Amino acid sequence: GSDDMQAPPSDQAVGTEEAPANEVKGHNQLLNEFHVSLMQDPLFVEVLQATGGQAAGGENKILDFMKLALAGSEQLTTMKQSEEDWEAALENPVDVPALEGCVMAASTEALDAAIGSMGLLLGACASALRTSQPAKVCRALQVLCIVLRGMQWKSVSFLSFLKAVGGESRGEQYTRMVVGDITRVLTNEVKSAFCITLALKFLNVLVTAAHGGPFGTKVGQWLKEGGVIAALKTAVGKSRRFRHCLSLDAVVLTVVVGLSAPASPAPTKDPLEDPEDMKAMLEATDVLCNVAVQRLLEATHRKTLAVEGFLTNKKIVPHDAKDLKTLLSADGGPIHGSQLCYVAACCLALYYLGVYHTRPYLLAFQARKKQKDGAPEPEPAGRELAPDGFDGMPTVFASSVTLLSLLLDAPQADTVHYAKLVLLSILPLVEDQEFLPTICVPKLGGYSIFSRKAEPDQFGLFLKVEENRAPLAVLMQILLNFMSSNLKLALEVDLYSVVLRIVHRILCYYKNCTAGEEMAFDWKDLVMVTLRLVAYLSREAVWKAAEPAAINDLALQAAAILNLFLVHGNSILQGPEGYPLVCYELGRVGANKVFKKLLDLSSAEGNASPLQEELRQLMSAADHINAVVESWLNETKPLSPTREDVLAVVASAQLSLSLPNRQDLLNFENFVEDNASSTLARGRGDVLVALFCKFIHVFPPRPEQQQQQQAAPAKS
Repeated sequence: GSDDMQAPPSDQAVGTEEAPANEVKGHNQLLNEFHVSLMQDPLFVEVLQATGGQAAGGENKILDFMKLALAGSEQLTTMKQSEEDWEAALENPVDVPALEGCVMAASTEALDAAIGSMGLLLGACASALRTSQPAKVCRALQVLCIVLRGMQWKSVSFLSFLKAVGGESRGEQYTRMVVGDITRVLTNEVKSAFCITLALKFLNVLVTAAHGGPFGTKVGQWLKEGGVIAALKTAVGKSRRFRHCLSLDAVVLTVVVGLSAPASPAPTKDPLEDPEDMKAMLEATDVLCNVAVQRLLEATHRKTLAVEGFLTNKKIVPHDAKDLKTLLSADGGPIHGSQLCYVAACCLALYYLGVYHTRPYLLAFQARKKQKDGAPEPEPAGRELAPDGFDGMPTVFASSVTLLSLLLDAPQADTVHYAKLVLLSILPLVEDQEFLPTICVPKLGGYSIFSRKAEPDQFGLFLKVEENRAPLAVLMQILLNFMSSNLKLALEVDLYSVVLRIVHRILCYYKNCTAGEEMAFDWKDLVMVTLRLVAYLSREAVWKAAEPAAINDLALQAAAILNLFLVHGNSILQGPEGYPLVCYELGRVGANKVFKKLLDLSSAEGNASPLQEELRQLMSAADHINAVVESWLNETKPLSPTREDVLAVVASAQLSLSLPNRQDLLNFENFVEDNASSTLARGRGDVLVALFCKFIHVFPPRPEQQQQQQAAPAKS
């Protein structure tokens, strides 16, 4: 268990009491039940008790062997060794703290040399995994985890591990065989929570130990072909305890294997094709999302949280603050350390599930079928379905909206990359015509979003609850706040580009799939913010500060959205002032020569481009409207024309606008991962592995080990 996984006190923990059949258990209750099950598990109790030679039976042959191997002792040659001897040694408990301490204290060279003499021991561990004795399975996993974790921390090549069991070819066979045995542990009805936990930990240690090296992709492929993702799907799908208490391990393994292993050349069944399996995986992701939000809030307002925490004696001070001076100097700094581990895992999971498993991802957001009497269908035997949120969708959607509001608040450094991953995960949803209606209706509940103007809540968190609003309205509010608040010379072009793609798909939905239905968000804000963006892009300094091609593409997207309002606004905007207001604002911006300046900058190289065509249409419409207004002013000579007077003139001017029927503005290509997105996701996957290796432990860390790891750099 980890403090990071504890939910705020509002999630009432009720110990081990069973919740009523119609009550959904909260995260803290599931966490408490899992901890109780561990403390009642004799295999876990054995690890706690088997220290310093006090293990039952009093024999620690494995520990004695490890000490001799790491010391390079000649006594190894006289020590009787066979797989049968080592299998017999696994009949006794493993002194985990002593064995782990021995490995972690060794030098890289000593550990590398010692692994070469472990072939028979590693073979015995593989044999033990195939037995029906949970105790031997756990002990074998403990040994394997400690060896691989030591290699990972000491930067010992994974090739040394393969050579110890017979070379690359036989090492591959050995690894595939062990992976197959582990997947059986995850998919079978195993009673031991500790055994399942260790099996998952071993797979994580295995994939992260090889990650980044020449065998990283191969090991990922071995795990994928060994059915690891399918086994995780089964384990996550059948138990909500598993999703809530082992969510980080399950999600990291799924993401790292999914992103590192290339697609299979032969078509295979998608292990996550069932929407209920996807909902279960999304529930595990939701747990990480809530922890990530908590960590980001601490990083964003560290100084405020620290002062308030000391004044009110609240436990809201970030855990990684060494002293008050360090804490106060880090106000508003970038996220780091274990904070980033949860953020990275959550964002990569959303991206991986949305991009690599798009169809089941979309189906997971549809309402479950109900029986004829209106009651929900009963849960399948041996399986706990993931509960839906107040909005009828997986709970991760509301959590990801909160996370996105934090990531898009003045994004910098790593937060830029993670914000883009979350935005890309939203693209498949807004491209689906069956999903958008579900978020256009106000919900009887509130979405929490970050706001610098909000008052701290009872937990000292700066969140504002948007109650009884359509989810789409809240999402658009976050996107528009980002667009209007981050216009700077070092423009985050990629983020703006994805945001505009999301906005464009939403506008296409309203034009293509609704019969004049009122928009769930304030379209006036959208028009104004888009015009502000176009005006900003018309500055020569912006084109010099970034790649001209990137600015050109961004300007093209913004101009296309304005032309969509211009050409199709009559059919998608409600109210008598709707379309005239769009024309009025276009004329106002056109009068300031914004479109002309942008056209000149885009034409500097003398090449024709789609952007120039979009700008010429906007200029033509703006010039026509301004000409009509100017003619009215010259004829009537009003002393002080009001805005309403001008809008009335614009309303008449729009009738004489000559506009083409542009259906191309309503078309788009569904998002497919490109090289840039793939590189981003895999690069963030490497960061996640490095963080996971440094901050996540297989066994509870000893104080001196924790201090050593905090002082040392992360190693992948």
